[in-house]
Amino acid sequence: MKKTLVIIALMVVFINRGFAQDDEFVPSGSGFATIFANFHHGVTNASSDESAFELVRGYLGYEYNFSPNFYAKINLDIGSPEDLSEYAKSRRYAYFKNAYLRYSEGKLQVEFGLIGLKQFKQMEKVWERRYLMKTLADENKLGASADLGMNINYTISDVWDVDFTIANGEGYNNIQSDGVFKYAVGTSIQFLENFSSRLYYDYTSDDISQSTYHGFLSYDFNGKANLAGEGIYRENDGWHKDYDRYGFSLYGKYNINERYQLFARYDKMSSNKLDGEENPWNLSDDGSALVAGLQFQPIKNIKFALNYQDWVPYAANADTKAFIYLNLEVKL
Repeated sequence: MKKTLVIIALMVVFINRGFAQDDEFVPSGSGFATIFANFHHGVTNASSDESAFELVRGYLGYEYNFSPNFYAKINLDIGSPEDLSEYAKSRRYAYFKNAYLRYSEGKLQVEFGLIGLKQFKQMEKVWERRYLMKTLADENKLGASADLGMNINYTISDVWDVDFTIANGEGYNNIQSDGVFKYAVGTSIQFLENFSSRLYYDYTSDDISQSTYHGFLSYDFNGKANLAGEGIYRENDGWHKDYDRYGFSLYGKYNINERYQLFARYDKMSSNKLDGEENPWNLSDDGSALVAGLQFQPIKNIKFALNYQDWVPYAANADTKAFIYLNLEVKL
């Protein structure tokens, strides 16, 4: 509790400083929208009857710069929340993805509200294809892309920054008030000219503790190609003692020209065996995934990707599913 009060007090001080505005600054704002859609067709026996056009997700929002120091953003996520009903894919549900105020002063940045978390923002930026698949932690529910809380980011130098987050820990579509918070710290470092990296750790406790360790490394070949990898380890998943999950993701791209790009990605997720058990405790969700294809960008803010996606489960009684996808991303 004392830590939380100290953080809030610091934020109030920063806000008071921010009211010294530049007289020449003109407040301004703009709306934005993003659409994810696809057509997919199953190519294995287990997925041969799965074929459809889908509007997967839409984002509608508005952002506004009050001053050189203050910025606000509100973003509606219009999608299909999981496990609501068998009709979830055909019905649209709108809920807040972001709704926050940001204060910036020199090398310091503070965000408060329903904020976008920095756990895998850098990974999403390098992966570039959120409209095909979420990054490893997000895809396997080992972290949320947004949450209610506060983030403090400080840029130490041109190649090094650190961030601290305190949040509810339940994500943006599960608001709670149980007094249990998630504390997270991360750092991003640019090695040499083409290497970039990120290290992340979070901790939350509810009778027992739960921790996540996450690492990322990327190498850029002078803008022509990129290789990246990340690894994650979750200790006491779901606040169940000794129930651990871990995995890695490898992905790369090659720019044929300004419009065409080849890409591929391989994910693997596993869980540990509990004492006295023959199989891993989360065997039904353990497995590997492969994504590979060709992206076409006819003009700015429009992307198509013809690609292959599969999921190979480790459970002997589960079937491999594979699909051919045509994905679309539109940004307005």
